[in-house]
Amino acid sequence: MARHRALLIGASAYEMRGVPPLPFVPGDLARLGSVLEDRGFDVLVVAGREDGKQVSRNFVDGQVAGFLRRAGRDDTLLILLSGHGVHAAGRDFLVPEDIHEDTHPFESGCVAIDWRAHLDQTPAGRIVFLIDACREGIEQESMGVASVRQWGRQKVSAALRRKVAYVYACSAGQFALFVRSRDKLVDAVADVRSGESFSIFSRSVSDVIAAHTGAVSLGIEEFQRSVQDRITELHRAYRKAGQPQALRIVTDIPTDDFSFLPPPRAATMRSGRSPEPSAVDSDADATPDMSTAMAALSGTPRSAPIARRFRPTGRALSALATLGVLGVTAWAIATHHGNTDDRGGAPDKTGSSTSATPGSSSPKTSRATGKGSDSGKGLPLGTSLPACTANAVELTVRSPHDAYTRTERPTVEITAKNSSDSSCKVDFAPQTAVVTITPADRGVPYWSSADCPKTAGSYLLQVPAHGITTYTVHWNRKPSSPTCTTPPVGTAEPGTYLVELTASRFGKA
Repeated sequence: MARHRALLIGASAYEMRGVPPLPFVPGDLARLGSVLEDRGFDVLVVAGREDGKQVSRNFVDGQVAGFLRRAGRDDTLLILLSGHGVHAAGRDFLVPEDIHEDTHPFESGCVAIDWRAHLDQTPAGRIVFLIDACREGIEQESMGVASVRQWGRQKVSAALRRKVAYVYACSAGQFALFVRSRDKLVDAVADVRSGESFSIFSRSVSDVIAAHTGAVSLGIEEFQRSVQDRITELHRAYRKAGQPQALRIVTDIPTDDFSFLPPPRAATMRSGRSPEPSAVDSDADATPDMSTAMAALSGTPRSAPIARRFRPTGRALSALATLGVLGVTAWAIATHHGNTDDRGGAPDKTGSSTSATPGSSSPKTSRATGKGSDSGKGLPLGTSLPACTANAVELTVRSPHDAYTRTERPTVEITAKNSSDSSCKVDFAPQTAVVTITPADRGVPYWSSADCPKTAGSYLLQVPAHGITTYTVHWNRKPSSPTCTTPPVGTAEPGTYLVELTASRFGKA
């Protein structure tokens, strides 16, 4: 019979300068292991090494690879990685406890979040990675990685279309927050006491699973909504700065057909017996209202060792997280208007704006504001200004805000930064600099600037020597359709959205 099995790995005892230890991780793993065991999982907690050595790259690789290899046919696997993490060269990495500050490049000493060969071979039916990393408190300069906070999209093999989902504790550009014992609990929250220390993501996952008391399995969509609600509640109760971290999920599996948490065991099972875990009911089409269940929480999950399968071993090995998590609030979503694209000029409700900023002694503060300027107007097609090259100019894409309300129009900024001594031009035409918006929980783009641009031809902007030019796009949340066919009816629902810029000369951002 198919089983539910969990591997919880945490790296916490860091000693490198600029990478602070995470003492709350062992408690997080113990709490989550307890509630998972009550829900029918065989749980293995790796909270440090039995030989007392630090958690290394080889140790983590071996634990995950062996766990995948030993899975039974059609088993459901849950793998939690909790710790510090980095993103470099288009890949995501977990920082092991024994990382040395002289490692160069830094990521070469880290654990690549990519067990593709083992995933291809495992007989498991479904696999969910929970990535709780990219922690607050990292001194990025000490780590020597250019984009520590930027998390990529995990590439899921076509052979695993029906198998794997990656759930991230925060979206790109965000930190995974945690509560320190000295943090003040301003608003009362069910099952949380002052003086506790925990990861907001891991604690929310534990609380949602503990509150799942219905008779049906928990699907990943309901899990996403419930964990996000709990994260938001804890964020506000502790008066954390900024917006709550937005969960992100990356998978090629239709999320409405992805259940991974079985119904709770009967009360007799929680008393100490351990019969065969019940299988996931993949045909279930309803789940309980988790917000109601959360309000009914009473008492904390036990953190003592659970049965023989649950083996806390001292330090928790917290892993850095890499791919995205499910989001309930919209993130970095933005582009042009529906199936049209207005380029240049002052911003209006459906258009975009551009501006160019010459170089200065502080490039970080020279970013264009989005207001039109003479140097930001479209250049004539016959201009003799040379075209920018990838060696001289870098294109990046960002959203001014992490989240938007239903009445706000999402915005994205495309920035061209020129590091050379000569001015040049970039073509921002919608079919040349293609902006694509994709829901994080779906594999199909929702909107693309290349689907049906309002005007054909080039839209050229000058990028000053040692300066930047920013092109701003506003999106009305409508879908697009290729070759100007009639687009689907509707408006984008709240959720996490990923924006990708593809320009033939400059690659992808």
